[in-house]
Amino acid sequence: MSRPGRVQSVERVVELLEALGHSGTSLSARELSQQAGLPRPTVYRLLQTLESRGLVQCHNGHYAVGPKILWLAAQRLEQLELRSVGRPHLAQLRDESGETCHLAVLEQGKVVYIDKVESFGPLRMASAVGKIMPAHCTALGKAMLSLLAQAEVDDILAGHGMATRTPRTITDPTLFHEELRRVRERGFAIDDIENEEGIRCVGAAVLDHRGQVAGALSVSGSAASVTQDRAVQVIGPMVLATARLISTALGWDPNRASG
Repeated sequence: MSRPGRVQSVERVVELLEALGHSGTSLSARELSQQAGLPRPTVYRLLQTLESRGLVQCHNGHYAVGPKILWLAAQRLEQLELRSVGRPHLAQLRDESGETCHLAVLEQGKVVYIDKVESFGPLRMASAVGKIMPAHCTALGKAMLSLLAQAEVDDILAGHGMATRTPRTITDPTLFHEELRRVRERGFAIDDIENEEGIRCVGAAVLDHRGQVAGALSVSGSAASVTQDRAVQVIGPMVLATARLISTALGWDPNRASG
């Protein structure tokens, strides 16, 4: 029986996946039924659903962990590596800029914060580790989107919309693609008070060993502190240099990428 606050069907799915994970080999539905202590008809129904989503795979009536599980695990490992590699660089960037610094990844078209180093000043950002934000109005999001294919960006914009967060938010796809072109040219993105009133941010993408987007980092502060001139002339190059340091630590080779 499921305990209070638990969803029984989810608990059963977890039991099946744990049984497959512990077995070290593929199992038949009968064996899974015995190991998980679940009725065989229930096991069959759950396995069919899991197989349709790529979470398990079946070969000759025997089931094993599917490719989607492996992909999810790989994504999580990459995030953990990005955070552990990026943390000292993020702290150094905070010390150099005097502003709050963030590290984030792009998940299903949205920005997810995975680390944050607060400034020593009194201003506190509304951001928090685990918080999810739109991509179109954040420096982090724009930095990552700028390195994706246009079709992929269009899908993200169509799927999530371009909500107005402040009067400065870019809500027109054509204008947004022009903004992404500028981001690619200078190597960093600017959230010019587009996501939160009174806050300006500068972000740059972090690349992995394949040269693909692994995440992004940003410097955020009050518009009075992070002025437009300071954002472009001082903080932007600083953020870009830090992003390249983290990318190199993750195995990115700029020479191979340019060659």
